[in-house]
Amino acid sequence: MESCVNTILDLNNHLGEGKIRPEIIKQFLRLKESLQNVSEDSVSEQDVTRIEQATNQLLEEIRAAYGDKKPPMLYDGDRH
Repeated sequence: MESCVNTILDLNNHLGEGKIRPEIIKQFLRLKESLQNVSEDSVSEQDVTRIEQATNQLLEEIRAAYGDKKPPMLYDGDRH
């Protein structure tokens, strides 16, 4: 879950201020803080899957918004 939140926050930094609504970024920052208090045992595999799907959907929407232009790369590593 932490990885998904960090991906969105990193994406916001790469895209530049205002590309993702500030209210959404504030919610993700709060979520990141809250995750520090969540034990791994309290999160089901189904919860993680839903979070990953939502993150991937957001990334797909951003890719679609770029059209033919290539969106910025966040990481040099392997794609997941």
